[in-house]
Amino acid sequence: MKVFRACIIIFKRRIASFALYFGIFITLSIVIPALSEEQFNTDFSTLKPSFTIINRDEDSQLTDGLLSYLRTHGNEVVLEDEKSALQDAAFFHATDYIVFLPPGFKDSFISRNHMTLEKVTTTATARGYYVDSMVNQYLNLARVYLAAGDEMSEEDIVSAVLGDLSLQAIAERKHFGEGTPLAMSYLIYSRMLPYILLVLNILCVTNIMMVFRRPDLRMRNLCTPLRPRSFSGQQILCCGLLSVMAWLLMSVTGFILYGSNLTGVDSRIIALILLNTLTFTFVALSIATLTGSFARGVNAQNAAANVVGLGLCFLGGVFVPLEFFGPGLMAVSRFLPTYWNVTALNDIGALTSFTSDTLLPIWQSILIQLAFAAAFFCVALVLSKHLNQSERSFGSVQTEIEA
Repeated sequence: MKVFRACIIIFKRRIASFALYFGIFITLSIVIPALSEEQFNTDFSTLKPSFTIINRDEDSQLTDGLLSYLRTHGNEVVLEDEKSALQDAAFFHATDYIVFLPPGFKDSFISRNHMTLEKVTTTATARGYYVDSMVNQYLNLARVYLAAGDEMSEEDIVSAVLGDLSLQAIAERKHFGEGTPLAMSYLIYSRMLPYILLVLNILCVTNIMMVFRRPDLRMRNLCTPLRPRSFSGQQILCCGLLSVMAWLLMSVTGFILYGSNLTGVDSRIIALILLNTLTFTFVALSIATLTGSFARGVNAQNAAANVVGLGLCFLGGVFVPLEFFGPGLMAVSRFLPTYWNVTALNDIGALTSFTSDTLLPIWQSILIQLAFAAAFFCVALVLSKHLNQSERSFGSVQTEIEA
C-alpha cells in the first residue's frame, strides 16, 4: 500500500488549502441559513404597515373610528398637508399608504353618496394595498349598517363596526407525520453541501493526480514491479476514503450547528438526507476524477474547482431555488446531477408519510445521481487511458517541490 500512503502524505502537505475552504464554508453555512430562514419561514405573524391620514374634512366620530382601527393594525406617520412633504414621504417610503379625506366626506358618506378617496400606495411592497384593504373593510362595513335601515347614530355605527372588526378567529396549526417538520436551517445547510463537496473533492483528487503525473515520478513508477491496476486502485481507494471523510465531517458539522433544531424530527428523514448527500459525494468524486485529467497546474486546479463547483451549483438549484427557474433553464438543469440532488432534498423535506408513492421520486433522484457518477467515472477512465498512451502524459506538470 505504498501508493496509498504516498497519497495520504500528499494530502497532509496540502491540508491548509482544504482547511481554508472548510472555514469559508462553515462561515457561509452559519450566515446564509440565518438570513434565509426568515424568508422561508411559514409561521404567521401580524404585519404592521405604516399609514398616513390627511383629513381635510371636519373631525368626526367616523374618521376617529377609522384612525383608531388603523392604529390597532399599523403604525401612524403624521405628515403635514403639503405637497412637497407628501411627495418626499412617498418617494423615500417613509409611509406605506396615504389617504386623503376630502371636504364633505362625512356628510357624503352619511347621505350614502359615493365619494372616491384619493390615496397613494407604495409599489415596491404589498403593505400599501394591505392598509387600503383595511380602509375599504371599515367603510364597507359602515355602509352595511347604514343600509340596514335602522336609525343608528354615528356613534353607534362606529362602535358596531369596531366591535365587528375586533373579532378574531382561533386557528390551530397541525402537522401530519410521526415527527416534527424538518427545520429550514438544516435543510438550507444540506442544500449547500454539494458546493463544498465538489470543491474539496476536486482539490483533493487533482492534487494527488498532478503529483503522480510529474514526468520524473511517472517514469520511475513505470519501472516498478507494481501493476498499473494496483497503482490506480490504491489512488482511487485513497481518494474515495478522503471523500467519505469529507462527507462525514460536513455531516457532523451540520449536527453540531443545527442539531438542536432537529429535536423530534423523524430519524428516517435524517437518514435519507445523509444518504442523498453521500450519493452526491460519489458524484463529486467522479467529477473530480474527470477534472483531474486536465489539471496541469495550481492555477488550473483552483480555476477548475471554482468554475465547475459554482457552475453546477448555480445551474442545479443549489444557490438559487428551482422555483425561480424558467422553462429553458429548467430544461438545462435536468441534465446536471446537482438538480437531482436538490430535487431529492426537497422531496425529503416535504415527506409526511413513508409510502411507496412518496418514496419513489426520492429513490429515482438518488439512482439518477448514481448513474451520473458511473458515467463520469467511465469517461474519466477512458480519457485517462487515452492520455497515458499519448506523449502528452509526459509533459510538464507544475507542482510544489516538496511533493
